[in-house]
Amino acid sequence: MLISELSRQKAKLRDKIRKSTGLPYLQVEDILNDLEYCLGSMLQLMKDGKSAHEKFFADIILNSIDAIIGLDNNYHVFLWNNGAEKMFGYKKEEVMGRDFEFLIPEYLRKKGERKFLIDEVNRNGFLANYETERITKSEEIINVSISRFAVFDEKEQNPIGSVGILRDITTVKRLQKELREKENLALIGEVVSSIAHSLSNPLNIISGNADYLLLNKKSDQPEYEELKTIVDEATRITKSLRGLLNFSRPINVEKTKTDINLLIEEIISKSKYSVGNKDIAVKKALDKDLPKINIDKAQIEEVITNLVVNAIQAFTAKGELTLKTRTNASHIYIDVIDNGPGIPKENLEKIFRPFFSSKGYGKGTGLGLSIVKRIIGEHSGTITVNSTVGKGTAFTISLPVR
Repeated sequence: MLISELSRQKAKLRDKIRKSTGLPYLQVEDILNDLEYCLGSMLQLMKDGKSAHEKFFADIILNSIDAIIGLDNNYHVFLWNNGAEKMFGYKKEEVMGRDFEFLIPEYLRKKGERKFLIDEVNRNGFLANYETERITKSEEIINVSISRFAVFDEKEQNPIGSVGILRDITTVKRLQKELREKENLALIGEVVSSIAHSLSNPLNIISGNADYLLLNKKSDQPEYEELKTIVDEATRITKSLRGLLNFSRPINVEKTKTDINLLIEEIISKSKYSVGNKDIAVKKALDKDLPKINIDKAQIEEVITNLVVNAIQAFTAKGELTLKTRTNASHIYIDVIDNGPGIPKENLEKIFRPFFSSKGYGKGTGLGLSIVKRIIGEHSGTITVNSTVGKGTAFTISLPVR
């Protein structure tokens, strides 16, 4: 188009110059050729500048650490940058032309999030910092912040699609959650400590007097059962208060080089007292090449013992409990596996919360697994759980070798 217009203008200028100046034809042609050369050079400079400008912004979009996703008017992907590849695990060729809803977790699809996002952009022209969840190729759920805006043609009249910018905020959300939990634990600790100290003295008086009166009673006397109940309940409350006080205190880790296999051997040896009359086989599968690691032996013993006792208490029939160890270059792993009744799916996310218990009234404070998680966290480790109702439960502890 530019070349065609230049030729047309050149013909007009030729006639105009010859009429106004009377110069010979060849001289006029030389002037026009010089002018054409100057204009061509200017056009080339403009073209090169535009190309550099476009490349500059294309590189910014392509290499952004945020996922930048372009959608056409049918909400199919036409732009998928390197940030999107890293965040979601899909290569560009795997997603081009697909409806963007494949990134939305199923439960959010059912809630109508796809329609909500489309409606918001259609109504306002943009959506800013909307926090939600997305699913990756490996089916991992991540937290994201989404900003989307509509894209229009050059006349700013007709929409030609939309662009979404997604930022991974999973780590931020996790840190925020941990901070809230620590703040809540600190507040709970203060309240619990105050209450526990206030109740300790009256309970000791009640328990002591009931014990004293019980010494002078025989089991067949009418008051014996009432006094025994007072002693038992006071003991139970005292035990619960002791657990609350332990929970409210900060965990101080004193690490020493420890053989985890030997520690598990000791725990298995003591487990017979918890098994009692139940028909439960406690087995082991220990990695002989397991390295010694720096841990607070008493605290890790408490962790494993808690998991073992919980498993034994959960059994209602004959069963099997296995303690396993394994290792790789960076971590050792401790598995506590049972074939007991399992944990309902709705409780799996709750079991590490303070004061959550499924044992029923009077059978626990709901602090055991919460303390377990705190201890493992203080050792820079992790604890996970997998469970199927009717098939059993597996807890896996991961501890760093160094």
